[in-house]
Amino acid sequence: MKKSHAPANPTPVRPVPGPGRGSGPGAAKRRNLDRTALGRSAWSLYRETRRSGSPGLVRRVASAPFLIKDVTFRRYRGVSPGKLYGFFLLMALYVVSPVDAIPDFIPVLGWGDDTLVVLWFMNGLMRESGRYVEWKRAGRPPALPSAIASQ
Repeated sequence: MKKSHAPANPTPVRPVPGPGRGSGPGAAKRRNLDRTALGRSAWSLYRETRRSGSPGLVRRVASAPFLIKDVTFRRYRGVSPGKLYGFFLLMALYVVSPVDAIPDFIPVLGWGDDTLVVLWFMNGLMRESGRYVEWKRAGRPPALPSAIASQ
């Protein structure tokens, strides 16, 4: 018997998107998967907030301003200020910009893609807020020594 030299579980290779890949028989299915990814992510956030010992959704929402303040003053290093404000700026520019995936002059659909982008940002902020609450519960010291932080 010959032994195979191929790995037991080969990693599937996805084709690199190229010209013409945005249309065709599977394009609608791929776009639908992207839309449902946000729903799955929101559902997993809900399940995460329902776990025992995990901060609830109200606690995460209430701690979000403190998270932003501690990230700004570099007391919390779970996320960098550049990343937090960069994603906020990208989200705000997409919502305000007239150039969208679906133009805003289409009444319901045009606002739907903007809503998805805002929900995507808020989902990420709530996840980070949960990590921030756990970081505060653990009594971790600030990233900067208090003598420097108070100046």
